Amino acid sequence: MDGTTIAAFAAATAALVAFALAAFMFWKGRWLFLVAGGAAAVEEAESAVGADGSAAGLSGAGGVRKMGRRMAVVLLAACVLVATLLAFEGAKLAGNALLASAATLVNNVAFVALLVAMVWFFIVQRPDRPKESASSQDPRMASRAHAARLDHLPLATILFTLATIAVVALVGILFAGL
Repeated sequence: MDGTTIAAFAAATAALVAFALAAFMFWKGRWLFLVAGGAAAVEEAESAVGADGSAAGLSGAGGVRKMGRRMAVVLLAACVLVATLLAFEGAKLAGNALLASAATLVNNVAFVALLVAMVWFFIVQRPDRPKESASSQDPRMASRAHAARLDHLPLATILFTLATIAVVALVGILFAGL
């Protein structure tokens, strides 16, 4: 094995461990500051005091925790994608063409599953549409424009999602460069 292969396996293993650990911690309600920023601290403070539970623009009680669980689903899809990359490369190095073909098929399915999970995450996190629009434009268009914006999400959510995409892309590029 050359240095690029070792680097690809090391990066994929590190990404797999990091994604799995973050997914586990998000599911348990920890490390939520990574995806919710200051909203996680606000929700923790409100739950400690016993307040009504509205968390800095996130819908309803436990909104940050729900977001963490949803992000855990996205991270599990990323884990499956990275694991299939590892399986494909391992099969290729072992010279097992049948296993490499199966890993390629599963990798493609995992890639689509990651895309679907990310789209689902952002659709579910979308705020409720306003009932009536006070603006002069078409009410349907105003509600669509409001729902399409990402300003209801904490910046940490968008940055964490972009970092996840970047890590998956880096691992893919490392394996493609072999």
